[in-house]
Amino acid sequence: MNIKSLLLEGSNILKKNNISTYKLDSEILMSKAIKKDRKFILLNQTQKPDDLSSIFFKELIQQRAKGKPIAYILGEKDFWKYQFKLSEGVLIPRPDTELIIESALKLLRHKSKLNILDIGVGSGCLLLSILKEKQDFYGVGIDLSKKCIDLSKTNAANLGLLNRVKFFKTDVDNFNYGKYDLIVSNPPYINSIDLKYLEKDVINFEPVLALYGGLEGTSELRKTIRKASELIKKNGKFILEIAFDQKYKVIKLLNDKGFYINKVLKDYAKNDRCIICEKIWSYNIMVTFRNNNNRRSNYRRNGRSDRNYKSNGDRVKFSNNFSNSENFQRKSPGRNNHNAPKLIEKYNNLAREALSVGDKILSENYFQHADHFTRILKEQENFKKPKLSENPISSNENSADDEKIDSVQENEKNNLEKQHTESS
Repeated sequence: MNIKSLLLEGSNILKKNNISTYKLDSEILMSKAIKKDRKFILLNQTQKPDDLSSIFFKELIQQRAKGKPIAYILGEKDFWKYQFKLSEGVLIPRPDTELIIESALKLLRHKSKLNILDIGVGSGCLLLSILKEKQDFYGVGIDLSKKCIDLSKTNAANLGLLNRVKFFKTDVDNFNYGKYDLIVSNPPYINSIDLKYLEKDVINFEPVLALYGGLEGTSELRKTIRKASELIKKNGKFILEIAFDQKYKVIKLLNDKGFYINKVLKDYAKNDRCIICEKIWSYNIMVTFRNNNNRRSNYRRNGRSDRNYKSNGDRVKFSNNFSNSENFQRKSPGRNNHNAPKLIEKYNNLAREALSVGDKILSENYFQHADHFTRILKEQENFKKPKLSENPISSNENSADDEKIDSVQENEKNNLEKQHTESS
């Protein structure tokens, strides 16, 4: 049989077994069987392969018909710009995961001599691709699977990166080596329900350890975020892949560990896929901040009365009438919060006072309040713009005001950091 006949036979077998990419897969497997590229196959379909190549091709077709992924059959996978060795028991890299590399390279394009950690390194495709692009970066990869660690070392050797990377077989909870400028991770995040509905070539062949993220899909994400919070340097970047419906849950987990969210990236299907964030304070500081706030709230209870609760000695009774509370009403820009400029000034002053006595955490809290009212002030200005645009003179003034508002927090942050440095 010639190449054309074998391809047709292979395609029919795959089609009967519900392989959607039956024609493409047949051509790829023929390339492997005769050790020629697809271009050769398409241009030489009348050529007859030798008997051993024909038998080998039919064996590969039978493996694919049972659902075995192409990447496992070939023993390799193209990712980013490079080719990575792959074997069963190691997660197959997806094109969407390349978003992490793209984002990392943009963030670090002007940086040098940085340390990178990959939590759940797998085949090493994420970490090694970044190191290959940045010649003066150094990396560490960890994984619970020995097969993953061995494969990552093989891929590192093939790419000539063994002198700039280390791998550790360990659970994320037990890893405490070094501090890092960038942490990347594609942890298991599929919940128990979605796991049942995965395609058969995924659930039957790819490692469940690299897929299953617990009942709600967040158990491994929590561990990864907690460890990243401990090992990342201040102002270090953390890029995390998530499931399409986990955005708000994960953002809360990140905020609780002192991360500021820079951006949420969508994959090629327009689903939320990656979160880029920055470390702004340590976990220990956050715990101290919460404890301090709890103590302060205890002092404030005695004799205090507010619109949403009534105080009676040490007991605080919350009002059941929320209908008249401003906190439970939707506010449109320009209609409420007329005192936003005064509140910005108030909270900035409080931030300075807190900083002057060495309470940087409380000052940061006040700073965030000031930031909130700055956004409200900007919304007010935007709400008024249609009316003011009738006056050509005032439009320039509004533009200048907007620029001033946008720069308020940046200037304030720089001032606070300067004061803190001087006080230290």
